[in-house]
Amino acid sequence: MARRGGRPGWLREPDPLQNPIGSRLAILGAIALVIGGGAATLTGGEQPASGLPAGGAHASTPAPTPTATMPAVPVSSVNDAAELASWYHGSEGLRIRVAADVAAVRSHLAAQNGAALKPACAALGTDSAAAITAPVPPTPGARARYDAGGRDYAAAAASCAQLFDGTRIEVGVLQQRIATSLTDADREWSALAAIIGQPMATAGPSTP
Repeated sequence: MARRGGRPGWLREPDPLQNPIGSRLAILGAIALVIGGGAATLTGGEQPASGLPAGGAHASTPAPTPTATMPAVPVSSVNDAAELASWYHGSEGLRIRVAADVAAVRSHLAAQNGAALKPACAALGTDSAAAITAPVPPTPGARARYDAGGRDYAAAAASCAQLFDGTRIEVGVLQQRIATSLTDADREWSALAAIIGQPMATAGPSTP
């Protein structure tokens, strides 16, 4: 057989495209290269055209939203409420006496009954002084309301006493001071009752 380029013809490498087996192997090899190149592209960390980094399936999963929880009632608030309720119940008798004194002073002042007004004002002075020196509420807000109301009731009693001790102040001025102090005191003790969530003490029915 003739030689080509110093190589016998029977040593020529067969053309894979003319060989069915070789052709199939070549096609399979090309497919493998395409698949391998695609996998390398997916795992090589390349960025898409948008410039955003490529990520796996987990990259698109949103972060879990924290669950909102209702704040628990502080233990101190629960304790304060219990202590306030206990104090309010314990001071009820004194506050009822003050309320009765206030009702009497208003009634006698409106009737311009000086004979009955004088002892009523004295009783208010005694009971308001007792309220000022009595145990106070256990919380600052309630204590401030209680103290302010007690001072206003005492001021009303003091102005009322001046009606009978010869103080050189016009009667109309003193009567207005009494009414104003009583109104201010009622407002403070009404606010105190609202803080505690209990009704304000009132005077009992008058004895016939």
